Amino acid sequence: MSTHAVPFEKYHGTGNDFIVVDADAEGVGDRAAFARAHCDRETGVDGADFGAGAGRDGESTGRRGADGVLFLSVEERFHPTRVVMTLVQPDGSTATMCGNGARVVALWAHDRTGDREFMIDTQAGTRRASVNADATAATIEMGEPTFDPARVPLAREQPLIDEPVEGLTVTAVNTGVPHAVAFVDGGRDDPDGIDAVDLDAVAPPVRHADVFPEGANVNLASVVDDGSGEGPAVVDQRTFERGVEGETRSCGTGAVATVAVARRLGLIDGDSAVARPPGGELEITVPDRGHATLTGPVAREYEGTLPADPR
Repeated sequence: MSTHAVPFEKYHGTGNDFIVVDADAEGVGDRAAFARAHCDRETGVDGADFGAGAGRDGESTGRRGADGVLFLSVEERFHPTRVVMTLVQPDGSTATMCGNGARVVALWAHDRTGDREFMIDTQAGTRRASVNADATAATIEMGEPTFDPARVPLAREQPLIDEPVEGLTVTAVNTGVPHAVAFVDGGRDDPDGIDAVDLDAVAPPVRHADVFPEGANVNLASVVDDGSGEGPAVVDQRTFERGVEGETRSCGTGAVATVAVARRLGLIDGDSAVARPPGGELEITVPDRGHATLTGPVAREYEGTLPADPR
């Protein structure tokens, strides 16, 4: 194991947690190996080793490991300040986009610069982001959800809308990364509802289905309030993430995908909704045309150093 130590910080957005490394001074030779080692939920980074207040809301998720490593570079010569974002996932793969990760990027950049508006360069394109006045929440522009089979992508020429795939009835949409969304009966308050489903059992066959040549994130969702009365629609959500290869506490691209599909299927009214993954609440807008947006809480957990070469 290398003795070279890399400074890092740990952040999370609604429980979706990330190791953050300044790419301008990282010294990591093998990013994939770094992510696989330090994101591991059994043996990876542990806040208890760095004096973190594990379990206290807004400070630490209290979980070992992470949902990915964000390698970030700030370019302050631009206005708004530009941040280059690369997300390496726990399996060593690189994700083109991550909504909660991008919200973490905004808070990390705010902590460094004091700015509140940013342009974030992702592999899915450049996205605008902002941090609220007390730096407790961030909003990210998510691009325009697409059902185009070539852009999801799908191994077929027709959109996949509310069709059976490997035991689930799903709709395929790309919100920066490919998603399959399945609606089930019963929200989180229903003992036979969304939380009763064994996601680790039903999701992998869909995630690896032939119709998804690049794989897909798999979302279960349930409409709690269709938004036809006062207030926005409310949708409970769970996500099995490609690259994490398991369920995460929150998924921003999955929340946007869920709301986009709910609108497409006519399950909710209006273009705004509250998505409720296990890690908290996210505010989503999906207009008829133009960029969707994702808003939710973000927090810094702790900092320290990690071996650059964990082999």
